[in-house]
Formats: sequence, structure tokens, C-alpha cells
Amino acid sequence: MPNFQNITTFKTNNIGEDLSAQATDFFASRRGTDLSRYVGVSLPGVPNLSRKRTLFNRSALVSTNALWKLGRGEFKTQIDYSFNRITAEAANVTTYFLNDGNRVVTEDRNGVDRSHSLSGKFIYELNQKTAFINNTLKTNIDWDDVRLGVTGPLSNNQTASLPDYYVGNDFKLIKRFNGKHLVTFISKNEWESLPQTLSVSINDGFMRQQVKDHAFYTNESAAYAFSVKCITISLEGGVKGYVRTMRSELPDMPEEIPGETTNVLNTNYFTVYATPKFEYWVRRVNFTLNAPVSFAHYTFDKALANRSEVYFSPSLSMNWKPNNRFEMSVSGGTGRSPMDLNMIQPGYVMTNYRSFRRGIDDFYNSSSQRVSGRLSYKHTRRGIFANAMVMQSWSHRPYTLAQQLYGDYVVYSYTDAESDGQMLMASGNIGKTLDFMRGSANINGSFSRNESHLISENTNVNSVGTSWSVGAKINGAPLRWFSFDYRFEWASSRMSMNGTNASWLGNMENELLLNIMPHRKWEWHISGEHYRNELTADQFKNVFLLDTKVIFKLNKRLELSASLSNIFNQRTYNYTTYNQLTSFESQRWLRGRELLISISLRK
Repeated sequence: MPNFQNITTFKTNNIGEDLSAQATDFFASRRGTDLSRYVGVSLPGVPNLSRKRTLFNRSALVSTNALWKLGRGEFKTQIDYSFNRITAEAANVTTYFLNDGNRVVTEDRNGVDRSHSLSGKFIYELNQKTAFINNTLKTNIDWDDVRLGVTGPLSNNQTASLPDYYVGNDFKLIKRFNGKHLVTFISKNEWESLPQTLSVSINDGFMRQQVKDHAFYTNESAAYAFSVKCITISLEGGVKGYVRTMRSELPDMPEEIPGETTNVLNTNYFTVYATPKFEYWVRRVNFTLNAPVSFAHYTFDKALANRSEVYFSPSLSMNWKPNNRFEMSVSGGTGRSPMDLNMIQPGYVMTNYRSFRRGIDDFYNSSSQRVSGRLSYKHTRRGIFANAMVMQSWSHRPYTLAQQLYGDYVVYSYTDAESDGQMLMASGNIGKTLDFMRGSANINGSFSRNESHLISENTNVNSVGTSWSVGAKINGAPLRWFSFDYRFEWASSRMSMNGTNASWLGNMENELLLNIMPHRKWEWHISGEHYRNELTADQFKNVFLLDTKVIFKLNKRLELSASLSNIFNQRTYNYTTYNQLTSFESQRWLRGRELLISISLRK
């Protein structure tokens, strides 16, 4: 209707499609409450493999969207509910790199995850020539129950209850004066509660931990900008407030691990900030200077000493665009920032049956520097597109991550010792349209090197992780009835500790899709995937996955299709990844051969 529109959908499946992703808000910004789960119990995951291969699910989604016209404005609502029941099974080998000999742990995992998510968004918007108003009220209620059984040296059953309650309101007002002056008012208020319960039955013992964590965040700001010839000056300023309370209790701690098991924390702050920005255009070069400065006062309700800090993080960038084809930019910045307040945690928290975490019992600041450069080129008429990026960053922290093993248990904590790190990242790609076959080709590559300092078993460790990848894509439709899409990628990674290098481990991926259309009413799709993963030095695991689908279009409204997936009935997938102090090898069970017949009716 002219003043009202609505669309409501219902979906359900058990064929490996995760419907909850369809309700994801891709435009949502990071929550100011900044809470994260301490409990890390989850089903085994698989990198570099489509979830349709590994997801054993029962999923449902209900979504309704409505729009009302209210005079010059409009009111929109979106309400989504999703449910997922997922099962997973895997066999894992974890290797802890230690100076006195590596520790190897072999386990089998089998679990069920039941998750519910209810979200709502209510938006009022008024858009006029000289004013824009938007108010968005949003809420999310998620509850996740995980049951995971582990067999191995420390056989156990884990049960985690992980609800998440969130509500927030964003208000924005933009007002234009005399064509050149722009004033923006923004108000953000958020509240979140993140309780967590973890129960572990292990041998004849039982451990139960409860964590209560909730926070309120507010940010009230105003921004003003004006332009004079080739100069633009803007200023944003405001106040932020944050109130957080965290309580955790673990009455039954393993005897091997000494220390407190109770946390009672209040981490609050009040911040006044200003962000001046200066832009200058000279011919085709743009210089931008950002100089954010803030004053913050932190209170910890006697758990730590209250303190006040001043932070200044300037950055400078240059963008050069000599023509419509070429563009280059360089930027750099430095700054001082507060540590993550979630790290303030003097007592232990159990993250899973084997791992415990203890944070820092003081407040610290860290500093960082970064430089980066980007190049891009496009020649639309010739169909050539290319870009490249490189970034180098340095970090300086007055605390260091430490790992300590106590029998079968692992404790991660932080020590009062300086730690420097650096990271180098580079990537690039070049593409060309292939008009003779109505397609395109692309070549890409990337490299990263991350150096950090840690402590393992009371020994300083310099950890360096290096990885690189190269890939190519080509697609086309050389014939009226035939098209194809092919992708190749080779990636390799290595971990080095105190100059001792582990083996390079590589993996290769090939994907091919063929579309055959012998008649306007018939389509035949053939897709294949090949994975070659290096599990240990010179030991490879190959997996071939083949699917096919036939579509018959009876008329414009009715379509019939039949698809056969995993024709070779491959049941397992193996891979190995590196962490800062460990390597992780896993064998994951896949969905077997499946035949699906579909009927689609369009009105």
C-alpha cells in the first residue's frame, strides 16, 4: 500500500545451510559495551571449507520487515528469530611447544549446540534538505547451550549456558547552515548483560563456574565542519561514560593450580574527547591530519587505585590521484591507548575443561605506531584493474602473555614485563577482462609476518608467525550454452620460536564450476573442490568433493531441480594450523552423499 509495506519470511532446513547468517546486520558497528565471553566452549570448526560440507543442522528462521510513511518521515521495523541445532564430531591433536620437550594431547570431541536468537530494530527517519534525523532502537537476545563430550587423557563432559542480552539506542541529527556549514549531533546508549555458566564432569569430579558480566555505555558527541576553497576543517567532541561490573566464582579448582578463583570487579571510566581534522587539497593531492586527544578518569571501586590519563593519537595521510586511472595513498600514525579493561582480572576463570585464564591486577597503557601505503590502477576501456597494499605496525606493551602447564591443565596469564611486537602485511592483485569469452582473469597474493614476545614455562619466547598465499581466478562464457568459473589458491605458514623454525605447512585449494545450458528450459551445474593439506612435513591429505545439479524450468512460475552433493562420499577432512605456542591438527567429519529434490513456485 502507499503508506505501508511488509514482507515476512519463514525458512527451515537440515541440509547444511546456516540461516542465522541471513539475519546478520552487516552495517552494525562494534558495541560500545565491549564485553566478550570468558567461556570458550564451542563445537569444532573447519577453516577454508564451506559450512555446507560440515554443518549437521536443524535450522529455522522467521523474519518480518515493515515500513510506515508518517508525514515527511518514515518508521521501519525489523524483527528476526532464528534457531539452530548443530552437531559436530572431530579428532584433534594439539602440540604445545616447550623448551624441555613438546607436549602432545590427542582427543576426540563430539557435541551439540542449541542456539536461539531474537533481534529487533525500530527506526524513525526524517530526511529534508537542511536536516536529517535518525533514531534507531535495537535489541538482541541470544541464548546458546553447548554440550561437548571429550575423550582422551582427560575425558570429560562440558555443558555451557551462554545467553547474551543487549539493548541500544542511536540518535543522529545533521543540520546544514548556509550551504557550507554542517553540524552533527550523535547520541549512543547501550546496555549489555553476558552471564556465563560452565559445568564440567571429569573423572569422579565436578566443576561449576558462574560469570556475571554487564555494562552500560554512553557516548554523546557533536561535530562541526566547514569548507573554504581547498581547505576543510572539522571538529568532533563529546563525552563517554562506561560502567561495568564483573563477578565470577569457581568453588572447585583443580589441586594442581594455585591461586584465587573469585573475581569481584568494577571497571568504570568517564572520558572527554576532541578530534580536530584538517584537510587540504592542492591540485590532485589531498592531505589529511587527524589529531584526537582525550582525558579519561578511571575508577575501580577500591580493587585498583583510581587514575586519570591523557591520550593523544595523531595520524597523517596523503592521497594522490593524478587521473581517473591511478591513485596512491600513504598514511602513518602513532598513539597511546588504554589496555582492554576485560584483561583486569586477578583471579582465575575457567575457559574450558583444560584451560584457565588469569588477567592483570593493575592498569596499563600501551603505545603503537603504523605506516601503510596503497596503490590502485584501473583502465576501464581495456578492462585492467590492479591494486596493492603494504602495512607495517609496531606495538609496545608493559605486560606479557604467559603460558604454564600444570599436569593436564594449561593456564594463560599476564606478567608485569614489557613486550614489543611488530606485524608486516602485504597484498596485491591484478585482473583483466577477457572479452573474447565474456569473462575475466585475476591473480592475487598476500604475505604476513607477526612477531611477538611471550613467556612459556617461565622462559622468554620470541614467537614469529609467517604466512603467504598466491591465487588465481578465471571465468567466462565462451559459448552461448556453456560457462565456467575456476579458482586456485596455495597458502603456506610456519612458526618460529627463539630462532628454531617449525616446518612450513602448505595447503592447496582448487574449485571448478561448469554451467551447461543445452536448452532454455534445462540447466546442468557441475562443481568440484580439491583440497591438499599438509598435516606434517611432507605428509599430505587429499580430499575431492564433487556435486551436480539439474534444473528444469517448466514455465515462468514452476521450476524443478535435483542435486547430488559429495558424490564420492568423502567423510573426513584433515588440516593443521599454528598458534603462538601450539600447533593444532584436526580431522573433521563431513556430510556424506546426499540427494535433494526441489520444487520452486513463484507467483
